[in-house]
Amino acid sequence: MILVENFGKNEGNLKMYLHNTDTNTVKKPLVVVLHGCGQTAKSAAELSGWNKIADSGHFMVLYPQQKFWNNPDLCFNWFNKNDIERNKGECASIAEMIQFALENYLVNKDSIFITGFSAGAAMCVAMMAAYPELFKSGASFAGAAYKLADNAFEGIKVMMGKRNVAQSLLVNNVQEQYKDFKGTYPTMIIYQGKNDPVVNPVNAQYIADQWNGLNNIDTAKYQIINAYMGIKNITRKQWLNADSVPKVILYEVNNLGHRLLVKPGAALQEGGRIGTFGVNIGYHATYYTARDFGLIKF
Repeated sequence: MILVENFGKNEGNLKMYLHNTDTNTVKKPLVVVLHGCGQTAKSAAELSGWNKIADSGHFMVLYPQQKFWNNPDLCFNWFNKNDIERNKGECASIAEMIQFALENYLVNKDSIFITGFSAGAAMCVAMMAAYPELFKSGASFAGAAYKLADNAFEGIKVMMGKRNVAQSLLVNNVQEQYKDFKGTYPTMIIYQGKNDPVVNPVNAQYIADQWNGLNNIDTAKYQIINAYMGIKNITRKQWLNADSVPKVILYEVNNLGHRLLVKPGAALQEGGRIGTFGVNIGYHATYYTARDFGLIKF
């Protein structure tokens, strides 16, 4: 993983790291990974195991990293209006990193994805809202819907589940951000622990409601798979668009707190690190996210 300097104006004052070991001279997908509070690009890479999958799947991984002067807890400022709007603050810096990668590396502009954990997940949703044309899909792990907060105090209320928001407002929050967007909004993948003491699970449904509304999908109509991939605690809900393609996917995990699902091991479907933010229940969420992104074939 290398530090990339001078990637743009960097209004949001972030760092850029890039993992790219593939030597094929063809354009390849790019996955943007946003760390959680108290983490760094390096610790997010080790926790999630994205680099290992990238090496096998022949794609690149971009890791934006927060700075202490922006947020002493090293959280991305997903609750700060000046950091989550198009062409402003931290969102603008992340967009510049992606543009730099497009201009200086072999990146397929039609295969760019974004994911994040906790504050990084909320910023992932913000990036998808502010720059929907950039991304094919995104995955939020314990995140929040776009623009439910515009300051730190409101951010705490959101995390605690103390916001009651209509779907129409959730959708409007995104549409008002980029009024001239005429394309299809990216596919949204959501993971949420049902026993998360940090991010109330209601936030997962808000994200689903927001992105179903953006894609004109009836939130009340979904398919459900219990014991997904043989793991009894994981339920997958998916909402299909008019072409019967899943556009919003929600994984609800029983008995999961504020952690990523990892499965350390050498096999492709294994990886990640157990610790404060990683727990092993026999399911490597990063691997299955790569499958949902289409980066790894079934």
